[in-house]
Amino acid sequence: MIIGTGLVDKFYKVYKLNETNISDPFDNKVKEKLWRKELNFKTNIFMVTKKGLNSFSTIFVPLIPVFIAGGMSLALMSLVKSITPTSGFIKLFDVIGGAILGSIPVFVGYTTAKKMGANPFLGVAMGLILISPGLLNRYATNTPILLEFNINADQEIIDKAIHKAWLNYLLEMGIDPLNPPTNIIIPKENEIVGIYYTIFTGFFKIKLVGYQAQIVPILLVLLLSCSLEKLMRKFVPDVIGIIIVPLGTVIISTWLAFWVIGPLGEIIGRGLSIGLQAIFKYTNWNMIGFGGALFAGIYPFLVVTGLHQGFLPIETQLIVDSQLHYGHTFTFITPIACVSNIAQGTAALMFIFFTKEKKEKSQGLSGVIGAYTGITEPAMFGINLQVKPLFISAAIGAMVGGWWLGMSHTVANSLGSASWIGLVQFDWTTTHTRQFFEQNNINSILQNVPMGGHAIIAMSISTIVTAGTAFGLLKTKWGKESLKQHLKNK
Repeated sequence: MIIGTGLVDKFYKVYKLNETNISDPFDNKVKEKLWRKELNFKTNIFMVTKKGLNSFSTIFVPLIPVFIAGGMSLALMSLVKSITPTSGFIKLFDVIGGAILGSIPVFVGYTTAKKMGANPFLGVAMGLILISPGLLNRYATNTPILLEFNINADQEIIDKAIHKAWLNYLLEMGIDPLNPPTNIIIPKENEIVGIYYTIFTGFFKIKLVGYQAQIVPILLVLLLSCSLEKLMRKFVPDVIGIIIVPLGTVIISTWLAFWVIGPLGEIIGRGLSIGLQAIFKYTNWNMIGFGGALFAGIYPFLVVTGLHQGFLPIETQLIVDSQLHYGHTFTFITPIACVSNIAQGTAALMFIFFTKEKKEKSQGLSGVIGAYTGITEPAMFGINLQVKPLFISAAIGAMVGGWWLGMSHTVANSLGSASWIGLVQFDWTTTHTRQFFEQNNINSILQNVPMGGHAIIAMSISTIVTAGTAFGLLKTKWGKESLKQHLKNK
């Protein structure tokens, strides 16, 4: 039997619809109204926001294990580097973390295309195109100077321009290249000056620069390519569609991606990163950690609604942007998640002390271990939300821990496990963070204390405050009745 092109996909869709009952988190066939007239304005705004963040969750939640592997590898690299600077594990962890985070457009391309009902492998193809080896790798390039040349430029002209830029840089740094100081190692040209090429000219000029580790550009590109693919499949006959649709989708999307969509996405991502960093910077001062306290205080409520999943692409953008502009990765979201998760675990620990049932103690212990290692669902949904004083205590503990994070401007160097295990995600030297603070004019307390030390202090504060608040609330009438009702329902 010979089956024409396109019929196999149609048959498979019909078969899956009629013969299987498998739930697919990427299935978006059910269309819901974006704005419902029977609901008030505030409810509609909340529902629209939640729907948008749920879409982000569908795209990014499956990638959490990948992000953790990459982020924790870079964190381990930083930790090993601070202990044994010559260890071979530094390069090993760098290869793992760099490969995973540098390939983010590929992973996001797959899940985004699947979410939008397009061919996920065309999404992978678009992700691979954006990180092609023929492009400048922005994630791995940290040279302070980048020069632009047309792809047909003469090599002699390029070499002269590089040498001139290198000399000017040394002179600006106060170094005479003809008579250099003996106590300074002069950096090589390729350590100071990087180059990238362009094709076409004028209004249609395209920069051959990659989008390694970028989030916003790949999302915008996939929005275009998936829509284009579905549109072409609708009008192109199946006989030629197997050639025209993928080829047309890739060529048109690639050209628009490098011409306008990618640069626009990079500007949006950079603006988002600058905005968030500015908010955190200007809401936290010496002894005033208002921004950190507010963020950490509402974080557990965001977890309950699932809205916290929307922070994953934002945090990835923060990490990538800091790497591109400071040569080191920084994020303030992971520390906030750490104090919140530790608070949830501590609240569950207090539950163990206030119950006599062995089954409940066992459940509480599971919740404590889970939260202290980064998994809060057993503690939060199994115990703390059932006994409301415990949840409130955890929120208060997180808020006070966030206050310390804010006034010390504590940042992690990667995303990963928001727990005690996650302490490897913090710098244990002050070299990079002090440079970061100086460049951004950040005035925080105890800058001689490494970020790992501040994280321990903040999580310890969160633990102590949560335990104390929970002890006090569970002694009240409200606490006793809540605990009694929970045990009765069991």
